[in-house]
Amino acid sequence: MTLRPLQQILVTTTLALCLTLLPGCTRAGIVDPGGPPGGSHPERLDWCGMLELPDRMPDGQPLGGLSELAFDPDSNLLYMLSDRARLYRARPHFDDHQQLSRLELLDSTPLRDHEGRPLKMPRADSESMALVRNEHGNRQLLIGFERQHRLQRFTLDGTPLGEAIRPAALEGAQYNGSLEALVNHPVHGIIAGLEFASSGMASSESRLFDLEGHQWRWQRAGDNSGLTAIAPLDDDLLLLERNFRVGRPLLISLRRARITGAPDNSVIPGNTIARLVSDEGWRLDNFEGLTRIAPRRYLMISDDNFSWLQRSLLGCFEVPDSTDPGS
Repeated sequence: MTLRPLQQILVTTTLALCLTLLPGCTRAGIVDPGGPPGGSHPERLDWCGMLELPDRMPDGQPLGGLSELAFDPDSNLLYMLSDRARLYRARPHFDDHQQLSRLELLDSTPLRDHEGRPLKMPRADSESMALVRNEHGNRQLLIGFERQHRLQRFTLDGTPLGEAIRPAALEGAQYNGSLEALVNHPVHGIIAGLEFASSGMASSESRLFDLEGHQWRWQRAGDNSGLTAIAPLDDDLLLLERNFRVGRPLLISLRRARITGAPDNSVIPGNTIARLVSDEGWRLDNFEGLTRIAPRRYLMISDDNFSWLQRSLLGCFEVPDSTDPGS
């Protein structure tokens, strides 16, 4: 979600104050994800490293506003999407202990329109992304946009393919709080999620939907908790929620959701796997993006809003088997 100027000032100032409470703050490189005193971690989350990214690419191009991730295991490439319609390519590296050790930044390209021109606001608010394949098996990127709500397929170098997709589930979506979450699930296919409630929905709900016309309601953790990303978790979904209020700690929740065979517009059952709160010592920022890189291993990215007060943090974590339903 791209923040309005006054809102951004409040967000960046508060987040900066939260971050100053955490030790070892740097501008780039390996950082400690933090946690409560004594080194305890959430029972249902195992960390495999965290990096603070630089604010520029090797060629000098600004790096920031990162709102979503998509990982291609065949090429070991990480696609990072900025909410200013720019696509970055990188390659994650892990040490001998399988800890995230560095991110090799490769290149970037703007998302373009059908005339080859870089997208500009309000058509450029790119917030969600999934790696997909066409009928010939070629890899493409499906990208979700806010403000002018739509889904659009792109080549891996940012060229649009076909016409924009505008599912009926986007009707009544909030101007700056809609298509934040998108996943290409191996069982369920394309599932998209709205950050906040649409018109006519309860304030604490959001909508999940597929491209076949099916819709589900998701009970968010609270009115201020926004759904920002989705990734596969076995046959279920792993949902990332961000809860920010001025004067309150930043709260990041990772929650498991199960799509059932219930009728459309039913509530999806779910449970919270991990709850990270800034005043408990966690190194947090505006986490918005999530992608799976191995069966239970994920990367999570924060959007720095191109503000020097915030950080682009890339965290790696695993969800252990103990989180399985009924365990």
